[in-house]
Amino acid sequence: MFPISISAIAVALIAFAAGSVSGNGTVTFGSSVEHITVNARGNSGRATFNDKAAGGNFNGQINVNCVNIVGNTATVSGIVTHANKKDLVGKEGVFQVVDNGSRGSDMASIINFHDPGTSTDCRGGEFDLAPVKGNFTVRQ
Repeated sequence: MFPISISAIAVALIAFAAGSVSGNGTVTFGSSVEHITVNARGNSGRATFNDKAAGGNFNGQINVNCVNIVGNTATVSGIVTHANKKDLVGKEGVFQVVDNGSRGSDMASIINFHDPGTSTDCRGGEFDLAPVKGNFTVRQ
């Protein structure tokens, strides 16, 4: 018999339990039209955004560091690492997607940006959701 440490079992359970979110879609919210692409597993991955808003057009990339999955809903947050609007770099971006499968259109929020630690991340918050033109896949 081989001894198995408690920490090895814990790591295996965490790796097994890590959910994922992937896909892309375009959400229209008021005058904003935002296209989001995300590919994250556990607490790492990447999201990109392309936003056409009243305040101008901007795009960039988020280094995902937090994914919270409850049922078919994924809340994602991370730090903006690249953007054509330079004051977004270093900000935290947080958004939510809902995978409705074959039951109807997926839903998503636009990405909310703020200074890290000053507002919600993937573990909390309320999001205004709108139908998506596209498809997201959320797995627990």
